[in-house]
Amino acid sequence: MSAHELDHLAIAVRSWSPAGELLNRELGARWASGFEMPVFSPCQLALADDMRIELLEPGTAADSFIGRFLDEHDGNAAPHHITFKVEDIHAAIAGAQQAGIEPILVNLEHPQWQEAFLHPRDTGLGFLAQMVRAPRSIEELTGQDDQWTTPCPWEQVAGEPKQLQVVYGQVENLERARTVLVQVLGAREFPVAGKGAGFAWNEGADLVLHEVPAGTKETGIRAIGVAEPGSIREPGAYPPDIREVLESGTPHPELGLRISPLKVNALAADAQSTGA
Repeated sequence: MSAHELDHLAIAVRSWSPAGELLNRELGARWASGFEMPVFSPCQLALADDMRIELLEPGTAADSFIGRFLDEHDGNAAPHHITFKVEDIHAAIAGAQQAGIEPILVNLEHPQWQEAFLHPRDTGLGFLAQMVRAPRSIEELTGQDDQWTTPCPWEQVAGEPKQLQVVYGQVENLERARTVLVQVLGAREFPVAGKGAGFAWNEGADLVLHEVPAGTKETGIRAIGVAEPGSIREPGAYPPDIREVLESGTPHPELGLRISPLKVNALAADAQSTGA
């Protein structure tokens, strides 16, 4: 198996604060880390079970790739990539190459953070996939250096973080996406009704994808499903209409996606009663 965890979802934003305040207010997400760089500035917010949402703000450099990405989306916030943790980055890169995918932006220089990306044109996923070997958390790596430590720029509201259970996206070629997720990224597949499929890892959130006709504009990551703290679920135990549940969530322009509340215990019961 390559990846063992869907670690975090990264979202491109013009500014951390509107999205961060919303995630803190609506989901109880807590500031974990943040720092500024010329090309881009990342911060991470922690949810239950240490699942993360990362916010990527353009840096001061004129050639900021996050700035270009936002311009491509008419200046609006939009999901940028999903990060998968791997035990062996060299094996993960080799696995991608064996599947006919040449990883991009490979950086193996830092022993505590080694990464490679899979471009959506090569995977059919509709989003950039990052493979990372990182034995330590971002805050452990940066916490001892003031240069890499930025305080939370908004006043945080106290509250128990919710669970990010599932990320939902739409793809044009589900079979190609399935090959990449299972063979390259080590997912376990679970059934989803209609033209869809679900994917799970040992840790982190699940991923549910639905196939749409070629040429559809609304491909890529569209929603996240969240549950109350302490909810118990069987991985992949979702009802047949999970796509409708996720699509009916509240849209949040600050994030460029919908947030859909999930009643996890009820989902598990529904899935068992229908034989899903």
